[in-house]
This record gives sequence, structure tokens and C-alpha cells, in this order.
Amino acid sequence: MVAQINQEVIEDAHLEDFLFGANRISTEPIRRSLRELQRNRCFYCGDPLRGPTAVDHFLPWARHPNNGIHNLVVADARCNGYKRHFLAAAPHVAQWSDRMARQSDQLSEIARDCAWENHRDRTLNVARAVYLRLPDHAMLWSSRRDFVPVERAALTRALDRVQ
Repeated sequence: MVAQINQEVIEDAHLEDFLFGANRISTEPIRRSLRELQRNRCFYCGDPLRGPTAVDHFLPWARHPNNGIHNLVVADARCNGYKRHFLAAAPHVAQWSDRMARQSDQLSEIARDCAWENHRDRTLNVARAVYLRLPDHAMLWSSRRDFVPVERAALTRALDRVQ
């Protein structure tokens, strides 16, 4: 029944991970390549990356345990600490979906070179399932300690432009 209800989000092969958790793995093997792809800038604030950085799960691990390359972005430690397990606001989703549309081949190449997970369509389907079903009262992380209301039209535009 769980698989049937969530068929847009998960494949039967991943049902056990979905229900009982999956293991987090070190993202160190892809950090450098993702930094280069992002031109050494934090995905969220756009500032140059200096000091400690984190490979962040754009769709939070707490929502969906997905280590796929398309779900990973590099953030400075400060932004990563503020975002934590929250869903990002519409401007971040637009930037993420733009990256999916423009740099999918490069992300797939990084995944291939690093023997990394690459399930673009599943990641996009999860994003659509999560973001487009948010309640109107939900608040999304914008920056630092700032949260903003759901912008349904902006989220729909951002997620629909990726094919």
C-alpha cells in the first residue's frame, strides 16, 4: 500500500530504504567537482566558498534519503547550518531546477566519473511531490533564520520547466 500511494516518488526497489531508512555516505568524493560546477560559490547565498563547506541534500535527507548527484549542492558551512532539514524557498528551487535543466549532463558526468548515484528523474519527481503538495501555511527556508510562505505559482513554474 505504501508503494502504491507513493508510486510517483519511489520505485519498489527502494521501498525498504524509504520505509526503514538508508545510510548516509561520505560526499567527499564529489565535493570538489560540485564546487567547480558551482564556480566555487555557495549554492544558497552565492558568496565565494571559503573555509569549511558542506555538500547539502537540496531535498533534505529527513524528507527523502536521496544521495543522487542531482540532489546535492555545495554550501558554505553557515548556509548549510541555517538550512538544516528545512525545504528551501522558491528562488532556491528555481535555481536548483535551472541547474537540473542546464547542467544535467555535467552532473551525470560527475556521477559517472565518481561512481556516484545518478537518478535525475526520481529526484525531480520527489521534488514535485514534496513541493507541489505543501500546505498553504507551510514556511520555506530563505536565508539565515528567515522563512517565507509558500509561493505556489513560483514553485510550479520552477519545477515544470525541467523536462
